[in-house]
This record gives sequence, structure tokens and C-alpha cells, in this order.
Amino acid sequence: MLSYKKKIFIDRTIGFITAVIMRFLTRLVGTILRRDHSLPENPKVIAVAKIVGLGSIVYTGILCRALKEKFPKARLIYITSYSSRELVKRMNYIDEIFLVDDRNVIPMIRSTIFVIMRLWQYRPALYFDMEVYSSWSAILATFSLALNRYGFYRKNAEFKKGMHTHMIFFNTKRHISEVYSQMALCVGGTPDPNLINILNVPSEDKALCFQTLEAIGINNNSIILVNVNASELLLERRWLAEKWIDYLEQITQQFPEYTFLLIGSPNEHGYVAAVSNNLSQTARNKVFNVAGRFTFGAFLALVEKCVLMVTIDSGPVHFAAALNRPTISIWGPGAPEHYAPITGLNKIIYEPVYCSPCLYHADFPPCEGNNVCVRDISVFTILEATKEIIADIELHRGEPSQSKKEATFIKPKKFSPVITHKNIKLNK
Repeated sequence: MLSYKKKIFIDRTIGFITAVIMRFLTRLVGTILRRDHSLPENPKVIAVAKIVGLGSIVYTGILCRALKEKFPKARLIYITSYSSRELVKRMNYIDEIFLVDDRNVIPMIRSTIFVIMRLWQYRPALYFDMEVYSSWSAILATFSLALNRYGFYRKNAEFKKGMHTHMIFFNTKRHISEVYSQMALCVGGTPDPNLINILNVPSEDKALCFQTLEAIGINNNSIILVNVNASELLLERRWLAEKWIDYLEQITQQFPEYTFLLIGSPNEHGYVAAVSNNLSQTARNKVFNVAGRFTFGAFLALVEKCVLMVTIDSGPVHFAAALNRPTISIWGPGAPEHYAPITGLNKIIYEPVYCSPCLYHADFPPCEGNNVCVRDISVFTILEATKEIIADIELHRGEPSQSKKEATFIKPKKFSPVITHKNIKLNK
């Protein structure tokens, strides 16, 4: 199994050298052939590629929707990794999925070649490479032979110039919905930054969710999901386990009518157990470790069913935003102005220490695990945010959801229980 660090190493060495060579060859061939890269009126096939990052994949739905509205007769192909397939299957506006198996080197090479051959068969007129720093994704886009290849660039990704025919600056100071919308604007689309209707939860997923809850012994509809996990992309996003324990002990006492489910993948069950097993018996009567118990589709149905999700900066917060569920999200290495939900009933908690956000400027955090940006956030701050959002939920229970409502940005003051608020607004 290829770890994230190994993937980065391969991409930055072999991938980068290959990309530089291909950049030269692509420019040479382009000069000789003098291909016309103007926008075709009615492209028959369009490809969108986002390989990793479940949260980012959700936001690419904004581009997919705009493309299908602009070119309703075009076939939209989505290229992603094997680990993201279940999410992409449940995204609207996508006609076909091409999978790259990046779990190991040989399957990755084999599946990449297969994807390239299928792209040659379909001959997409437009190709959107949604990865920012990856050499391999740029190589895949170039080998697609698409007439127009759109990609992002930053200073440390200038090698893509010449491989892609159209380049869009990736601005980390703007919200990701606006960044991805730039791709749609390049082809005359009219993107809508709202995530509503991006994800589709079919009835069979809802039925399986109900069956799983029943098997666990949960029949309470007042469910709060708690996500203590972060993917290997950046483990420094985690809040301290002892703070989660303290939070759960207090919140279960203050809201005994709610059931709290600790969510996660099968691989995260052990880490979640380190939290749940250290709770008091009283708290354990209200807190259940369900990591790995739900299929991905049933998990999305669970998110759609929940009253609230309390989570660190990770994929589930974006699932909840797309399904219009309230969230409380904890941020540190990542910038909430860039990635946090911007509509709906959401509270964003962020302690902006000097080195935060580091996620967009280094492959690996400079703190080497000493993530003070997250550790400094107090249990009190999360408790107060939870009480505020539950009060809001109960006040408006039964009313139509306010999907256009702006998220609230909570920036805790150091060594003080005072909470300050400001709004995150989408720059237009």
C-alpha cells in the first residue's frame, strides 16, 4: 500500500522529471501542428480529473454542474482514484467514471495506461485537471490528447505551463468554490457556488443506514455526529484525544436527549476507540463508536439524517455542507477562508497562530506534529459553539432550512473564554 509520503516522493521526483520532458515535447509538437485551441461550440466529451481529497471532489461538483448546464449534450467523464469512487458514484451531473488504482505502484501504472487508452477512445475536447501540485495528474492530462486542457498553476507548479493549453491561477486567498468556478467561467459557464444538489443519496443507501442503526441499537432521531479523524493527507488537523473526551463528557451531560456517534472509516476504528473507551460509563451510554460500521453510501445517508456534525477540517464537513446539515468545524493547518462551508448553519473555529495555515505552502507541516494551531483551541469554545447551534436548531425546528445563510467564523481569543464572530463571504 502506497503511503501519502511515498506518493509525494514519487510525484516530486520521477513525476517532475517526466513532466519537464513532456512540457518541452508538448510545446514543440504544438508549434509544429499549430492546433486551434479556441472553445468548440458543442464538445461531445468533457473530462474532469480530481484524484484525491474527498472534500475537494465535492466542490468539483460546482464545475460539473456548470459544464452540464452549458453543454447538456456532452458526455462528462470523471477521473478519480479507487478510494474516491464511492463518493463520485453519488455525485450528480457525471455520466461515466474512470478509476486510477493508486494503492500500489504496479496497479497505478496499469490503471493509468488503461485510463489513457480509454481517453484516446473518447477523444475529449475539454479536459479539466483539478489537481494543483501533482506532476502525475498533469502528465495524465497531456496524454489524454484533449484539444483544450485546463489546469491550475502556482509558483511551485509552473512546470504545467505548456502541458496545459489554458492555465488558471490557484488563489488560496479565495474560497475553493470561487476557485473552481473560474474553470467554468473559462468556457462560458455560469457556476453556482452552492453545494446543494451536488450529492445524491439514493433510497437504498437510506434503507441500509436505517438497518445499520437498528443493528447497533440506535433508534433516536436526535443524532449528533462527531468526527475526531483526519486522513493521512494531514494528520496534524486532529484535535487532542483528551480534549474530545472532555468535550463528550460535558456535552452528554448538558444534552442527554441526544445520541452522539463517533464516525470514521474501518481503518480509523482503533483511533476512535482510544476516545470512546476512555469515557465514563455515563457518557458511554450516549456515545457510540460506529467507525467502519457503515458503507459509504449509508454513511452519507447518516450525515443527511443527523442533527449536527462536530468535526475537524476533513472530508465529512464538506459532505455535511453539501447535504445542508449544520456543522461545527475545527481548523488549524488549513485556512477556513479557503475551504470552510460558506452557507448554511455552520460555525467555524480557528486559532490563527503564526505558522497557520501551512497546508498550502509545504508538503509536510513545519511543526512536525506539534500542531499548536489546533491544540490551543479550548474545550470551552467547542462546547459554547455546540450550545449555540443546538439552540438555533431547536428554535427553528420544523422550519424550511436556510441554505443561503452565511457561516459564522468563531476565532477564540487566547487564554480567554470570549468568543468573537465575523462572517465569511464569497468574493464575487
